Amino acid sequence: MPKPNHREKILSAGLAVFHKQGFHATGVQDVVDHAGVPKGSFYNHFKSKDALGLEVLESYWTAGGSARTELQMDGVAPLERIDRHLAAAGYDKNGCLIGNFSSELAGSDEFRSRLSELYKVWVSEVAACIREGQEDGTLRRDDRAENLAEFIIEGLEGAKLKAKVERDPAVLKRYRNSIRLFLQSP
Repeated sequence: MPKPNHREKILSAGLAVFHKQGFHATGVQDVVDHAGVPKGSFYNHFKSKDALGLEVLESYWTAGGSARTELQMDGVAPLERIDRHLAAAGYDKNGCLIGNFSSELAGSDEFRSRLSELYKVWVSEVAACIREGQEDGTLRRDDRAENLAEFIIEGLEGAKLKAKVERDPAVLKRYRNSIRLFLQSP
């Protein structure tokens, strides 16, 4: 197996350190120290800390793709797919990097724009699953699928934030149970 190059080490370190400490509390020196590479290597691969942060965000989003694939599982009821997605999104003592970056970097047009795009994709994936459940009569039909999906994602980010504060994965379990009840067709 080939050794990771400096760029990959810096990207991996950036993800770990930004996720643990936050974007603003992390300096380039923190990242390169964590990566075990010289500081000059950082600037050979990244124009700025913001450039690294955006790539870290993409890497985190891509890694979360497996949780989002739960939404498209053939032969599984829509409510079950949504629950599996929420379970796969899971607990992390550092919270969700997307949520963390949202609260910390919403003042940056570049980050805000990309985060907004990611939320739109995420909501559309959840909405597609909800729409299937509405069509087959298993999920509530009293609101548009997109509105319900927005509510689910917004609630998930809030639950992840509270679970981070409380250091308690039970927060997410309660949230999942509430969403199951909320979505079921009367």
